Amino acid sequence: MNIALIQPDVPHSPDEDLLGRYPPVGLAWLAGNIPEHTAEIIDLRTEPLPKKSWDLVGISCHTVSLEKAARVAEHLRTVGDDPIIVTGGHHTLPQELLEFSDYVVRGEGERTFRELVTCLEHKKPCTSVLGVLSHESCAPHRPPADLRSLNPPDYTTLSLSHYNPNQGILVTSRGCPYHCLFCVSPFGHTWRGRTPSQVGREALYLLERGAPMLHIMDDLFTYHRERVLSICSLFKELGCTWDLPNGTRADSVDAQMVSIMAEAGCIRILFGIESGVQHVLDSIGKQMTIGQTRRAVSMSKEAGIEVEGLFMVGNPGDTPDTIRKTVDFAKDLDIKGHFSLATPYPGTAFWQWVKVHGSFLEVPYRDFEQVPVFETPSFSARERVDLLEWASRECR
Repeated sequence: MNIALIQPDVPHSPDEDLLGRYPPVGLAWLAGNIPEHTAEIIDLRTEPLPKKSWDLVGISCHTVSLEKAARVAEHLRTVGDDPIIVTGGHHTLPQELLEFSDYVVRGEGERTFRELVTCLEHKKPCTSVLGVLSHESCAPHRPPADLRSLNPPDYTTLSLSHYNPNQGILVTSRGCPYHCLFCVSPFGHTWRGRTPSQVGREALYLLERGAPMLHIMDDLFTYHRERVLSICSLFKELGCTWDLPNGTRADSVDAQMVSIMAEAGCIRILFGIESGVQHVLDSIGKQMTIGQTRRAVSMSKEAGIEVEGLFMVGNPGDTPDTIRKTVDFAKDLDIKGHFSLATPYPGTAFWQWVKVHGSFLEVPYRDFEQVPVFETPSFSARERVDLLEWASRECR
């Protein structure tokens, strides 16, 4: 089949403040796991949609890009040869994707998409493909993939010159066993890791393609200690420079680990600190203490690693006063702080919390990462915006 995988143009993401624009990694994983076909990846953030026809088009859809994805689908149906349209991605209400697509891939897509493509190619019923939602059926969710069984991502149809030249994006594990209230991780709560040798091979591939630095985008890279040490041994042999910009947990590192990471080329760690107030951490189910954060930051600095923190404004339990205390905490740690709005997404536990304790504002999906989605009696939307801007200035 003639297949295109499309990344819609999306609003500016907070991730781009950290890394600049980076390739659509999820689509590269899909492309790498349909070896019987060549899938053309088209990133509408960097290039226009070509005037071509495809048998099947997969469209990546996150909550903030829902409207753009729908427009792409409408355009393809109007001016193209009416291809089969498959959507999937980080959106918590898959039935909304079905409004403009033929099939929706729920959860991790590699195995599901491959089986769906095979069924469609041979004109077989797709009702039994786990993880697929269609207008005729809704198959059960597919269990999370064993990453060791998947092929690596395929970037060959992408021009990496369109992206930040200082990066090679590397995913070594998926999932996180914790249940923080704000979490919208598409990879669930079962941690799964690739083997160190698989990680080493992909790291070498990215370095050979010209990436001067590797960014590890795992939910929780430091979860499995022995695996971390094995990967560090390989990175040391490669002589590469790398960091953890996606955030990791402060309670998952120790002095020896961060020392070995530093020796293996790690130059920066971003910890998911969220708040500098213990009762706020407890309210969001972080299962971590302020003291653990202090120790992790201190150990990492002593190892020679630059430390930065990820914080949120507007968590359950937050007030203007707790944000001021969080800024004081970041200053006391002497780290750069990255602040973002705490955003509840439809269908999540955070969304349910807001239904009980706050009130939603009328915000279109495209603006979910840009403006407050809700407010509470003790913390207005205006206060959230003002304190977000203030905290970001104070902790640069």
